[in-house]
Amino acid sequence: MKGIKKKKKKKKKKKKKKKKKKKKKKKKKKKKKKKKKKKKKKKKKKKKKKKKKKNKKKKNKKKKKNMKKKKNKNKKKTKKKKKNKKKKKNKKKKNKKKKKNKKNKKNNKNKKKKKKKKKKKTTNVTT
Repeated sequence: MKGIKKKKKKKKKKKKKKKKKKKKKKKKKKKKKKKKKKKKKKKKKKKKKKKKKKNKKKKNKKKKKNMKKKKNKNKKKTKKKKKNKKKKKNKKKKNKKKKKNKKNKKNNKNKKKKKKKKKKKTTNVTT
């Protein structure tokens, strides 16, 4: 007897179900309220108006002395400035003179050279 051929059953592929991701709810942070600091008012101290006359005189003397010193210092400064200005002016003058002298020397040299050349030319004439 021939064995009866059994039909092969085709296996059905099971579709995989995709799992849905649950979204996490974000917790809202509570903002803390800042407490305002109260500023303390400073009390102004009243100065005592009792001053000894002697001390006042001494202070004034010192002030005058210092003023004099300052004045002298400034005077010295202005003197120095004037001196420096004069120096600069003189330097400029000197430099100008130097340049002029150099130019004159050069010119004189050139003149001499020209004269010599002229003289040479006259002696070279054939007789």
